[in-house]
Amino acid sequence: MLLFLLPTGDLLAQEEPTLFGLKYNHMFSGTDFNSGYGINLEGRFGEFSINYAVLYNQLSSDTYYLYAGGGQAASIYFFRKAIEEREALGIPLGIFCFLLPESVSFRIPISKPLEVGFYVAPYGFEFTKNRASEEEAFDISLEMGCRVYFQVGSWLYLMPQVGVKNLYGEDTIAVSSGFSIFVRTIK
Repeated sequence: MLLFLLPTGDLLAQEEPTLFGLKYNHMFSGTDFNSGYGINLEGRFGEFSINYAVLYNQLSSDTYYLYAGGGQAASIYFFRKAIEEREALGIPLGIFCFLLPESVSFRIPISKPLEVGFYVAPYGFEFTKNRASEEEAFDISLEMGCRVYFQVGSWLYLMPQVGVKNLYGEDTIAVSSGFSIFVRTIK
């Protein structure tokens, strides 16, 4: 019965571009600022998009910050288990986790070059490490917000975004904003 609820071949057959780009993201939480630079990949299926992002920032001379989707972070764990302990399920679980998107968007076309998208990133993985003290911090975050897509020409997209972010188990809400520059890779 559930097969009738799954997307049909029409959705996958639409000529939607896959976008690859560079991303800058800034987060403000009370008195703390954090920025990240990285790469972003977006696959489009009708009005829906799945997004993958990896960000890096050097917070100080000794401390750095990494952000990725929780699935990509979990895949590293499973791949290490497969290699180090010869765990039979490590490779398939690692591949499955790696394919889980960092966020999902629903886009609304406003005009030909303009779309507004609402996104949720339910399990972002945030890692901070101080090289001098070897102190590490792992956090899982939830982020929701809005993206605006501007198509410039036939292959370039500009995407500002703003959202709210919360680390699971914390009371603090952060404002997150960013900007991506995409090029269309597949149509």
